[in-house]
Amino acid sequence: MEHIEEIIKRIDSEQGNKGYKEIRKYIKNWYWFLISVAICIIISFFIFKNSPVTYEVNSRILAQEANKEIQSILAFDNNAINAVSNNNIENKIGVLRSYALYKKALLELNWNTSWYQKELLYNRELYRNVPFEITTSPDAKNIPNTPLEIVALNKNEYKVSFEGQIYKDGYQEVKINEIVKFGVPYTNEYFDFTLNPGNARSGESYYLVFNNINNLTRAYLNKTSINSAQSGSNVITVSIKGTNIQKEADFINELTKVFIEFDVENRNLSSVSSINFIDSQIERIRTQLKSAEEESSRYRASKGAINLSQEALTVSQRLEQIDNEKYMLQLQIDYYNNLLQYLDNADKISEMVNPSVIGITDDNLNDRLNNLMELYGQREVLSVSVTAKSPSFIRLEREIQLARDVLYETIKNQLKSTQTLLTSTENRYKSIERRMNQLPEKEKQLIGIQRGVDLNTELYTYLMQKRAEASISKASIAPSIQVIDPAMPESSRILGPSLFKYVGVGLVTGALVPFLIITLLSLFSAKIETREEIERGTSLPVFEGIIKHNYKVNLPVILYPRSGIAESFRGLKSNISAAMDLQNSQVISINSLIPEEGKSFVSSNLSATMARSNLKTLLIGADLHKPTLHNYLEIKESDGLSSYFHGKKKINEIIIETSFPNLHCIQAGPISENPSDLFNFSKFEHLIDTVRKIYDRIIIDNPPLMLIPDAVINNRVSDISLFVLRINLSHKEEIKQINKIVSFNKIKTAAIVINETPDRGFGYGKKYWKKGYGEYKYKLKKE
Repeated sequence: MEHIEEIIKRIDSEQGNKGYKEIRKYIKNWYWFLISVAICIIISFFIFKNSPVTYEVNSRILAQEANKEIQSILAFDNNAINAVSNNNIENKIGVLRSYALYKKALLELNWNTSWYQKELLYNRELYRNVPFEITTSPDAKNIPNTPLEIVALNKNEYKVSFEGQIYKDGYQEVKINEIVKFGVPYTNEYFDFTLNPGNARSGESYYLVFNNINNLTRAYLNKTSINSAQSGSNVITVSIKGTNIQKEADFINELTKVFIEFDVENRNLSSVSSINFIDSQIERIRTQLKSAEEESSRYRASKGAINLSQEALTVSQRLEQIDNEKYMLQLQIDYYNNLLQYLDNADKISEMVNPSVIGITDDNLNDRLNNLMELYGQREVLSVSVTAKSPSFIRLEREIQLARDVLYETIKNQLKSTQTLLTSTENRYKSIERRMNQLPEKEKQLIGIQRGVDLNTELYTYLMQKRAEASISKASIAPSIQVIDPAMPESSRILGPSLFKYVGVGLVTGALVPFLIITLLSLFSAKIETREEIERGTSLPVFEGIIKHNYKVNLPVILYPRSGIAESFRGLKSNISAAMDLQNSQVISINSLIPEEGKSFVSSNLSATMARSNLKTLLIGADLHKPTLHNYLEIKESDGLSSYFHGKKKINEIIIETSFPNLHCIQAGPISENPSDLFNFSKFEHLIDTVRKIYDRIIIDNPPLMLIPDAVINNRVSDISLFVLRINLSHKEEIKQINKIVSFNKIKTAAIVINETPDRGFGYGKKYWKKGYGEYKYKLKKE
């Protein structure tokens, strides 16, 4: 159990260290975060000061309930009533969002052109304050959405200019720069308009844009918000967010005006259809009446005055009455049949007359028919702006289906009763007709002629009365939409710009930019950044790292013995000593794959550290191509390995003492023309065997292995081979190369030393590690 807890603690510790290392790469670049945040906040403040003010303009309208007749039918079902009521408001909102209404409102406003003046960061629209008066002919064609720069030169002339792409049968590169007189048409293949002086100031630039009404309609559809004021309420709120407060208010008011007109027009469909139907019937009856009167006059002229008997008068009156009843009943039956036939046809239904015109006095039928017509009208408008899968469209379809089903049942019942009544009337007509056949021939003929005159006269009078009623009904229809609060600039609300938001965005952006850059550089970086990257890529031991320091000296372990860098070399010495004690050996080879990884720095400081530990140490500079050890040990260049290989010097003649106790050195010696050919491994092996008997530790500073591959043979005489990798300089690919070198050359004991690891102060605590435990202890003793 204790073993498991120990493993868990170790995992937590490793995860914590990993998290710390991930965070540290951001912390060490804190100044970039500070600079980026400062710059972004300044930019955000600049944008805030030069951004237009954004307003929200609102209007509230009342949509009265229009489905009372359906609610009365469904009074037994409260849920259905509520659904119908809610659907009515949602349908009104759906119609108010329709493309057709928006386009009509824009056409009514006549926003064919817009004028702008350039500000620092945006173009300010000059609404109701146009700099020039513009006129265009009805058939003029002007390319839309193309900003023409207009500059008034004087009272008589202006300059028009444009440079860029114009879309006309494909994109075309166009350059315009012309001087035009006011009042003279400006015409070319792209534009046709006339300008006259207005409020423009001479020398200032203004921009003229011809609007595409379809694009403008879509733009206002996107930025207009329409919602019910609250659940169950009949109040609808219309709002627009924009920078031109007066323009947005004008559009909302025009939209509500068009909406009200649509509502009235839709509700008047039945009256208009009735008036048209009555007018057509009146014209037909007028023609028949005229023909009947002429026939009656001719008959009387030819036969003379004929006085009908009392029986003939009675029969004539009864026949006239029954004829009138039959005519109206047949008209009603035809009307019912047409309704049943056209119930699913919105266009035909809209053409149906009001039932009262043909004597149908059923108020429920009239209300239900009007309601279905209104719903069909709403669907037609809504279908332009929404899809069939839209929730509002689906709700409207359900309401139409409900209204259609109720109307269908009503029509069937009315048709059946009317057909029964017509059958009874025809039976009565046959009975009266038998009585008429018993009258004298002249009376029968006169009754037939007079029936045509009287019937048409009565129908004509009836239709004229119905027409008057339909006209009164049309005039008396009040809109079901009322404006509660029109859109007004003074009642608008300021939305922005917000200094808090802009500064917040600047702060977040400023922190995010360097974070992303550092993260991306880290992801795509080919250089080694952490010790963990090395440990994951090799099975070789990774010794204590050499921390990064700021001392401007070559041997900080001598000049700053209590410093963190000195402590890290002492830790490295301990690791090497432990490894060498196991092998009972003493020769250490220091390698690197490329220059600048700190191989000579590690060799010289490690040698000095071992010498200070009373170990007799020899440092050999085996880099015959670019020797640098004399710089670290502050000694003059002299004979060395090259002299020994040439046979000019013996071993004891090339070993020199340094100014540091217990530390001797063999330099590389004078550089020859071909150092690689000069190197003699057998002589070098003899040298190592000789000095093993004299020194406790022998450290070989090899040349870079990637540049001098033959230098790897030096590791054959070594007891332990160290490979130096430098953080943020060595490449990750070098880890694989080291693995290959060790494996191919069968190096038995090898390890990796990390140079310039971050100073984290592990083991001693940060304040002890940063300046060295010994220095801190020394200060305690003085105090």
